[in-house]
Amino acid sequence: MNINDYILQLETIINSFSLISSYNLNIDRKSDEIVFISGRIDFRNGTLLDFKEFVEGTGKGIDKYKYSYNYRRGAHNFFRYDNAPDPRAKGLKSFPHHKHLEDESITESVETGLTDVLSEIEKMYQIKDKEE
Repeated sequence: MNINDYILQLETIINSFSLISSYNLNIDRKSDEIVFISGRIDFRNGTLLDFKEFVEGTGKGIDKYKYSYNYRRGAHNFFRYDNAPDPRAKGLKSFPHHKHLEDESITESVETGLTDVLSEIEKMYQIKDKEE
């Protein structure tokens, strides 16, 4: 997959989730196949997802060097996935991949992508709808 196909795939994924009210993507091309993608997705319930990925398209697919997906409402964070070398995550088997939880603890995680994060948010929506 080349980088242009990957960017198109991201937009297709975003547009496939009905709970999204709007989004923006910022594409910072470092070369033909290396790009820094950042964006914000606004959800119908007033929450939002800030995200960033530093990726490279290779003959074998996409290599994701850095990522962060932060789901929040205002300053209140529900969760954040990232692969930053956080010293508090060094003891985790999944390091550098980890998840910051709402209570500010950190737990193990695998490399995560936008589809995974949006699916998790969608499940949170469904649970919230059942509670109300």
